[in-house]
Amino acid sequence: MRSPRGRMSDEARGINGSLWALAALGFTGGLGGGVVFPILPIVGQALGIAPAMIGLILSLNRITRLGINPLTGHLVDRFGARWPLVGGLLVEGLATLCYTKGLASAHAAGWFLLGRALWGVGSSLLLVGSLAAALIVSSAAARGRATALVRMALSFGVPAGLLLGGLVADLISARAAFLSATFITFGGMIAAYFIAPRTRGAAAGRRHQAPPHSGAAVLRDLLRPGPLWIVWLFNFIVFFSVQGVILSALVLIVRDRHLMLPALNAEGSAGMLMAVMLGTSAVVSWIAGRSIDERGNKTRILLPAAAGLACGFALLALAHTLLPAALALGIIGVGLGGISVPLIVVMGELISPERYGRAIGIYQVAGDIGGSLGPITGLEAIARFGPTVPLGVLGALLTVTLPLAAILIRVERRLRR
Repeated sequence: MRSPRGRMSDEARGINGSLWALAALGFTGGLGGGVVFPILPIVGQALGIAPAMIGLILSLNRITRLGINPLTGHLVDRFGARWPLVGGLLVEGLATLCYTKGLASAHAAGWFLLGRALWGVGSSLLLVGSLAAALIVSSAAARGRATALVRMALSFGVPAGLLLGGLVADLISARAAFLSATFITFGGMIAAYFIAPRTRGAAAGRRHQAPPHSGAAVLRDLLRPGPLWIVWLFNFIVFFSVQGVILSALVLIVRDRHLMLPALNAEGSAGMLMAVMLGTSAVVSWIAGRSIDERGNKTRILLPAAAGLACGFALLALAHTLLPAALALGIIGVGLGGISVPLIVVMGELISPERYGRAIGIYQVAGDIGGSLGPITGLEAIARFGPTVPLGVLGALLTVTLPLAAILIRVERRLRR
């Protein structure tokens, strides 16, 4: 008979394997999503699509997720993450086929809208499923690293897709870039069937003897005014500015300010610069996760990270050459990485395990509202006024996150007492 120590070692190895599986699937989904951003703004303009419509196309996946995220959270809490992850990658693969069809269609905007709507469904299943599963399969002492690993994989997947999309579009064609994303995403779907973890938050909740509640009661409780609303608002502002405006409009900023890398045009250069930002974010998120687990403080990093994010936008507003722009995007990446993991870990402390899926769903809804408004308003504002004023306004807006960070620091102190 195995000793308790041996059983604990087996359990730890299983959880570690589950987290690496989640990270691999998150990376695959991010890879397919990143392909779109360096291509669609330029291709859309070449096809005669108005800037506001291009912004709507880029935002539609997040708009779609607004209605899907709570349902995804409920599915994860009820059935586990395996089937949401498999289904999410399947739908994402179908979405990239719609992009390919749009390139050769007289109704390009319609195909792009359909593709982004489908991508919203698929990415909801993937994002909510993977982040909730990370909370479910990890212990409280390792939650920072667990969340950081999955968040880092999602973050690295997007810049890898940006590089893939920008470079393949430069060297071959936009069609080839979309088809490569389709192939990779369908491969991830097959892998998800075999490697996705099957643990459910409801089982973890029973181990902690959490009282049963109906789905409607759980949602009412999660949406009750309190510290969770600070997390939702924080995530909204970050998504609006970074995942909304920057990801959709950077290619236009690069083109307007001639921030080209050698041998690359606007799409490839924007892909490389976005990779700098999101790659930096992924590395910092891992460092933040390790720091949270080792030092036990979950919110201290939020204040300097929020200040760095605001400063990065201010510097980008003034950057008219390549090096300052790359530095600004690196600073934005540092701020983003220092915010995303602490917010999720604090949320995990404020709720019980059987609610993780639905809480992550609401967290994503808040972010997706910001991510939906960001491209629509950002692309239109940059087209009308140029990059400097809109980026400066975003830098000012991000200072609102400083008092939000201070509130969450006080909330954590109360939880520790």
